[in-house]
Amino acid sequence: MTQSALNGEIDRPIVLAAGGTGGHMFPAEALAQELKRRGRRVLLVTDARGKRYAENFPADEQFVISAATPSIGGPVAKGLAAVSIAQGLCTALREFKKCRPVAAIGFGGYPSLPAMKAAALMGIPYGVHEQNGVLGRANRMLAKGAIFTAHAFPVLEKLPTGANAIEVGNPVRDAVESVTNTPFPAIEDGGKINILIFGGSQGASIFSSIPVKAIAAMPAEIRARLHVTHQAREGDVDAVRVQYAEAGMECDVAPFFTDLPLRMANAHLIISRAGASTVTELSAIGRPSILVPLAIAMDDHQTGNAHVLSKANAAILLPETSFKGAERNDGAVTGQSRAASIYGGGG
Repeated sequence: MTQSALNGEIDRPIVLAAGGTGGHMFPAEALAQELKRRGRRVLLVTDARGKRYAENFPADEQFVISAATPSIGGPVAKGLAAVSIAQGLCTALREFKKCRPVAAIGFGGYPSLPAMKAAALMGIPYGVHEQNGVLGRANRMLAKGAIFTAHAFPVLEKLPTGANAIEVGNPVRDAVESVTNTPFPAIEDGGKINILIFGGSQGASIFSSIPVKAIAAMPAEIRARLHVTHQAREGDVDAVRVQYAEAGMECDVAPFFTDLPLRMANAHLIISRAGASTVTELSAIGRPSILVPLAIAMDDHQTGNAHVLSKANAAILLPETSFKGAERNDGAVTGQSRAASIYGGGG
């Protein structure tokens, strides 16, 4: 669809559909912010998990659909996933008939699948955006029928033949853009070093335990200089606070931080997963990191994301097996000690 055609349909919304992780939701939010600046109406389609990331999403309308992953589990799980996706398709068709979208863009995750399929059935032009260097499975199912497949990295693996690929990068939210010029926090002689830890929505359980054990194993003179901000699973928050207190540590622990970009800008070191949005935001804000790719990630795409920063000497890439070795005083401890020594915490 041409820009002139879109301008002729200014009152009809543009659909943005994204699955229930920040990695999918944040680029969609960034595009929504730009669309609103251009006077467009935005309709967000997500699932119950994605809803938690939508507090500041600038959508004129939004609705939640059911979705599930059909690529894991046994026959029963796959059957239930198919039913959930079918229900999501019916919901999307019903809602689209009401508001008559002019275009749609899917940002990956299985909630985007029924939304883009509904768009196709109704003759609504749609495109997809892939944040990682490997095309996700939902986007793979949609790429052939899309008018474009926008992607973040120069190389996009598993792209179907005939798909119209366009390299555009990963858009960043206004909250990230606003802190991109923040100077690296000064570290006075013997002053505090701020460590930020967050594990993403998948595989976050080990991020509630391993980093605490790794930091607690550091020498007391280093621990005394650290202030840790830790995004932990909701059920683990109290236990994480107790562990830091027992180690004599200053900490700020919560299940979710709405101002995470600002906290990233204030950090001297960040320990996190290597989702595409995280890697992009680290690059934009400019902070050193220890990246632990999610071992069970589809097609190991997080390792590819982490390599972008590790090859630029901007991050330490720590495989999950080494990260778990923190209990033996290696792995994460080694990585954190190396980074602490580089950025002023080596004693």
